[in-house]
Amino acid sequence: MRSIFAVLVASLVVLCMLYVLVSEDRNAPSSSELMQRTKTFDAGDRLVQALMLRRQRQSDYSNTPNTDQVSKAQEVLKNNGIYSGPVDGRMTQDTRDAIRSFQESHQLNMTGTIDDETARELGLQAGNDSLLSTNQKQDG
Repeated sequence: MRSIFAVLVASLVVLCMLYVLVSEDRNAPSSSELMQRTKTFDAGDRLVQALMLRRQRQSDYSNTPNTDQVSKAQEVLKNNGIYSGPVDGRMTQDTRDAIRSFQESHQLNMTGTIDDETARELGLQAGNDSLLSTNQKQDG
């Protein structure tokens, strides 16, 4: 008697679950509605990414190193064949890209800025006054 009761309860649970699944399918959006929602989400996601990138760039520019340090970095990067632009002390997009490339090749955080680690690797910090230190490391 108990086994029959257990089978009936289990069957009832399965039927209830199937009913819920079927009723949810009726309320589910069509494929065109899903596509529209996906496009809206993608556009919203891109907007958020653009805003975050803009905020990051603004904070990067507020922490921009002085022109002397940028010039020295450009010179070292140019000597290493990473940067091909002018050595003018301006933190341009080409300079940022060269810094990122340098950071990637030296397994540093790819920030595109002259942070402490990058300045140390470039030989720009006190104690490493010589711009040759980076070049000698790479040649030796």
